[in-house]
Amino acid sequence: MFRKSLALLVAVSIALLSSSSFASEDSELILKILIKKGVITQQEVDEMRAEIAAEKAKTTAQAEAPKTLEERIAGIEKDLLSKVGLDKIASRLKLKGRAATGFFYSGERGSYPKGSFEIPEAKIQLAFQPDDINTFVMRFNLNNGATNISSTNPLLDYLYLQSKDFLPFLKKTPFSLSGRLGRFKLGFGEETWSNNLVEGIVPSNSAGNVGMTDEGLELSGKIKLDKIGLTPLGWVASISNGNADVGLDNSSYKALMAKIYYSPIDPLYLAATYYNSGKLKTASSAMSIAGLITPPTGAIDWSRSVWEVDARCDVGKGKKPLEPVAYSDSKVVLRTSYGQFNDEASGLRATGGRGGQFGFVDGAWNLTKKIFVSGRFSFVYLDDDATASLNGITANKYNRYSLAAGYRWFENTIIRFGYDWNDESGPHVSDVDNDLLSAYIAAQF
Repeated sequence: MFRKSLALLVAVSIALLSSSSFASEDSELILKILIKKGVITQQEVDEMRAEIAAEKAKTTAQAEAPKTLEERIAGIEKDLLSKVGLDKIASRLKLKGRAATGFFYSGERGSYPKGSFEIPEAKIQLAFQPDDINTFVMRFNLNNGATNISSTNPLLDYLYLQSKDFLPFLKKTPFSLSGRLGRFKLGFGEETWSNNLVEGIVPSNSAGNVGMTDEGLELSGKIKLDKIGLTPLGWVASISNGNADVGLDNSSYKALMAKIYYSPIDPLYLAATYYNSGKLKTASSAMSIAGLITPPTGAIDWSRSVWEVDARCDVGKGKKPLEPVAYSDSKVVLRTSYGQFNDEASGLRATGGRGGQFGFVDGAWNLTKKIFVSGRFSFVYLDDDATASLNGITANKYNRYSLAAGYRWFENTIIRFGYDWNDESGPHVSDVDNDLLSAYIAAQF
């Protein structure tokens, strides 16, 4: 039925929009052929003609007949889009993404021991906004051509509903409220939103690289304090599955996260975050610290709690948003964080709990509008003499020193160079050959 109506609409529209009798005769001939072939009926022709004639009568005084074939085609296309609502759909559909590709070379124990060309970062995100409050978001993970897809690293890594200011009566109060429901990245700590090669302050992540993606519900908002002469206080709270596997929970136990952030003076930003996984049994944690997500040795039940405090300051604030930092035009951006984690374990063969501390200090300096340099020192240390696989290396202490330089080739495209020195130590552990050289092009859109 759609094909019939579409064919009829095109034919009738040409006949009505054409100013020459020759074009009208051609259109009439086309209609007769379609009727004879059984594609459409005379009744459908008459009904559509009546509908278009009624609409044309309302706009005859304002409408001007196209003078060329291109103008007639453009008019028909616009009319079709309007009738099926595709113009409205397109206006509410947004596409964004990021990608990084280049050459990476590491020592024998690193990720690229022989050196190779890679696409370690490639994300495509679609967002559809059916109304002014709700937005459906889905993001595809296409790293290295979507390889290494698994239950903990799915192809569709985000899929959630975001609702902004969904309680209208709060607009007249000092409070605002927004929410997310589905699978998304939880906003733990300072590095969360830039721990990738495109948006990060240096090509690599920090040694701790704390973060998580999980299924759950997140509420966030701000409290206005202008009546007492203070800037707004922001907050985030979430409840999620806590399990590293997609779509699995911990048999009624849920993970909880809470975060507050505040800017006492512009441009200083402060934040504090707390997370508790709940009982995980023998499952891996959605919360990753230096790549460490597995339970302590011998544990038949365990839980993870993590806290972090952060500070950020941009000197010579620019016109562009501060996040992502790599694309900011502020003169200097400085950041620091410090946190601790504790893994509680139980079981007859459990070797005990596990804990540690992590943090980083980094900064970026825009030498010119085109050229910038950046650096970071980061660490993750386990308590006592315990060892674990930190960033793929069994160690008790792991330090990372990172330096980078970038050239803004175009507004959203950057050529970047970086080098990481990694240093590990601990009982029966010697420093390994895993330093990393990076040279790549990064872009966002």
